[in-house]
Amino acid sequence: MSAPSETGDAPLISVITATWNLLSQGRRDTFRRVIECMARQNCDRSEHIIQDGASTDGTVEFIQDLIADAPRTRLISEPDQGLYDAMNRGVKAARGEYVLFLNSDDSLAADDVLNRAAERLTATRPDYLFGSTLHRSADGGEKMEKRMSVKAILQRMPFCHNSVFLRRDVFQELGGHDTQFRIAGDYDLMLRLVAGGYRGERMDEPISLFWDRGETSDQQATGQDYARVWQRFFADYRAAQGLDLGDFAEFYRRGHMPANLLIEVLRRPETPLPIRRAAKHGLAKSLRRSVQFWRRY
Repeated sequence: MSAPSETGDAPLISVITATWNLLSQGRRDTFRRVIECMARQNCDRSEHIIQDGASTDGTVEFIQDLIADAPRTRLISEPDQGLYDAMNRGVKAARGEYVLFLNSDDSLAADDVLNRAAERLTATRPDYLFGSTLHRSADGGEKMEKRMSVKAILQRMPFCHNSVFLRRDVFQELGGHDTQFRIAGDYDLMLRLVAGGYRGERMDEPISLFWDRGETSDQQATGQDYARVWQRFFADYRAAQGLDLGDFAEFYRRGHMPANLLIEVLRRPETPLPIRRAAKHGLAKSLRRSVQFWRRY
């Protein structure tokens, strides 16, 4: 089901929010905050697609009431296979040249983010445009994510998934999120994006606002999913031939790859420049840590 919004020219930006059974999860108020945030953007070059996974707890009716007067907003409710599948479906329904994913319990960092991004995207037309993420705690404290560099792509997610505008056609060329990765599907997509040599640019301003909800992430499960991504990415590298998922999970825990694997990445003439830079960055980190005898992994 959807609310029609096919009037006028196609938007520049499609903001996609995946939802499922918000009410039973106690997320009524946090999602209301998402809709209020989008209303304050006042960006007529954007649309908001709410991709619901066929909720069964009254979420669909709740959202319908909430967006009744929201312009350029569409609700689509259909069964999906999880978060990343919902995001992929949202992109298929999108009309914008660029897509931005916004969690159902987060927000945008400022009321003019979309308008400022639209100016930049129109002027330079990058394949992707990323910015920092603003973290806000329950007591109102804020801090900005500072570690934000594409050079870190072989170690971790270089920027928040909610803080990157990605060309819709590039997303489709990459095949979207690989749904076999339940946690690291966003990292896998960004790794393939960077390895594909697509042209990215950075915004100085924060794009998304993440409401800290405590230390709830399962680092072990995340490490295992990262390990599966890396095992596939490095499958034809000689230095990776004896490595199993446990080894790659240990690299995630340590925060850097083994030096011999990074050297092989650098020696391959076909290695794209962004991955070459990332390998140099990772190698410097690996060598630096190898002499820091006081560190315990």
